[in-house]
Amino acid sequence: MQHHSPHASGVPVGTMPRYRDAALRTSQAVHEMRPDGTLLLRAGSTPVPATHLGFSGFVADWARRRGAQTALAQRDSAGAWRALTWGDFHRQMLAVAAGLLQMGLSRQRPLMILSGNSIEHALVVAAAEYVGIPCAAASAAYSLQSKDFARLKDIHGLLAPAAVFVQSAEGFGRALDALAMPARSVIAVEGAGAGHMPWESLLATELTPQRLSQVEVAHGAVLPEHIARIFFTSGSTGVPKGVQISYASIQALIGQFLFAHAAPVYQGAVVLDWLPWSHVFGGVGNLGRAFVLGASYYIDDGRPVAGQFARTLQNLREVSPTMFATVPAAWAMLVTELERDEALARAFFARLMFVSFGGASLPADVYARFQRLAERTVGERILFTSGFGATETTAMGLNFSRPTEETGNLGMPAPGVEVKLVPLDGGDGRYEIRMRGRNLFSGYLGRPDLTAAAFDDEGFYCMGDAVRLAEPDVPTEGLRYAGRCVEDFKLVSGTWVRTGAVRVGLLEQCAPLLTDAVICGHDRNFVTAMAWPNVVACQALAPELAGLRAEVLVSHPLVVQTLQQKLRSGAGGATSQQVRRVLLMAEPPSIDANEVADKGYINQATTRERRKALIEALYQEPVPAAVASMG
Repeated sequence: MQHHSPHASGVPVGTMPRYRDAALRTSQAVHEMRPDGTLLLRAGSTPVPATHLGFSGFVADWARRRGAQTALAQRDSAGAWRALTWGDFHRQMLAVAAGLLQMGLSRQRPLMILSGNSIEHALVVAAAEYVGIPCAAASAAYSLQSKDFARLKDIHGLLAPAAVFVQSAEGFGRALDALAMPARSVIAVEGAGAGHMPWESLLATELTPQRLSQVEVAHGAVLPEHIARIFFTSGSTGVPKGVQISYASIQALIGQFLFAHAAPVYQGAVVLDWLPWSHVFGGVGNLGRAFVLGASYYIDDGRPVAGQFARTLQNLREVSPTMFATVPAAWAMLVTELERDEALARAFFARLMFVSFGGASLPADVYARFQRLAERTVGERILFTSGFGATETTAMGLNFSRPTEETGNLGMPAPGVEVKLVPLDGGDGRYEIRMRGRNLFSGYLGRPDLTAAAFDDEGFYCMGDAVRLAEPDVPTEGLRYAGRCVEDFKLVSGTWVRTGAVRVGLLEQCAPLLTDAVICGHDRNFVTAMAWPNVVACQALAPELAGLRAEVLVSHPLVVQTLQQKLRSGAGGATSQQVRRVLLMAEPPSIDANEVADKGYINQATTRERRKALIEALYQEPVPAAVASMG
């Protein structure tokens, strides 16, 4: 899905605030305009050749060069950090790889993973990749939060795995029952049942000369076109699509990491990350970069949701990362906490080189508050970077990493990526964005029809997103996101509503009260929105709101009144860009109903369809008391 980034504003260099040197290598872009108005963009720099076929190939290097350094760490049941060094990671990876081969897994017999992020999860993925076994991690929510396991069954049916890895046989027990996997095909870290393969047994696989030879033969047989990973994305129908990522695509991403992070300062970086490895942003973007750089990767057991974010804050106090990436909703929550906790801010900014975000646009208010905090805490700003890509592009595409005064620029193509911009109807300067390069996926598993439909006649992947030129007369100055093509709609007047831009505008106008919003108004007279509250910010509005649950806050007169004032402060814009009414929702977006991807991106069209009754309330006359209205 789309990732977004700040934009350089053209402020003279002399007046640009001071930024900490992020030592990131960037590339200039070149463009070509076709007679039909189509624009082609590519990087002026050539890609850096990958030194290994996959991420796992780097493990031996780091074991040899910095074997005693922490590779991965996570909190144990008592709350203490449990760490695995690069030396131990290498030894255990080879043992697990030998064990997987002994179980009969192969290029034709893949591995399915039911687990949140964990040291064991990272080990089994690296081991499988090393010996050419495709693996697919299903979103943990499909196992732990689902009631009918429909998506999990769909994934299992498409993948036909030879084995399933589970972090906890008890915790994932209902999911295992739903899949009816033979006990001998289940690898369990905790609570292994009768017939299961206990993780300890896999780790204890003796690396005899014969088994070590089998591992190296399997590793040597891996070819770039072979499938390394399969990521399942939610289609608009809710039926998951299996996106096949080849070793060649991973090599392309490795080359991008080597290009951007060539500076020695990135060797041995420190990362704290919660983003799920079942999604490409976390699973190959953040985790993969840690393997390439030989970083120390601390698994964040918190989440940017009420009740779980305190754990992320505690982790940040203890870890002090050198790079940090998360989704915009999490940035909104983090900035609020940093503003009220100086000790946390000092720990967070202490050695931070750069930060990034993805999944949706970053509100300008959040960005401005973040930079004020950085200047107050360490005397300089921190570079906010990001990019634009999709699961199908192996989380690679556009990159932006310049000091900036504004938000909204997606950047330019990474080395090795070509971008095609096809003009869209409407006369408002929007283009459909398409991509081509070695980083593209190898097709949807078992769906040649969907694969064929995903590419145009020149081999460009059709992403379904719209963009505009950041500078209309200078195509190489970057692109601005202009929404999902399929999520825009028309008012009854026939005027188009650009959902993406309206959503960001609403979040900025109502900051910091909202974490996300769904824009409504199809065939109506005006635009409205359903939104989720920033609980901490709403509680801080008045003493009597402190400690109230979301279910109470969403209709509390003080919250509704404050939201109403913010709506009225922005009155006067075009009808298609102005949200006239907002209804807050306590019920979080549903994974089962395909309202949200596991990294937090809201499926606007699906959410509108599922919550029709709330949309009716938004257009009710007289306006219900729980609806904030411009008047």
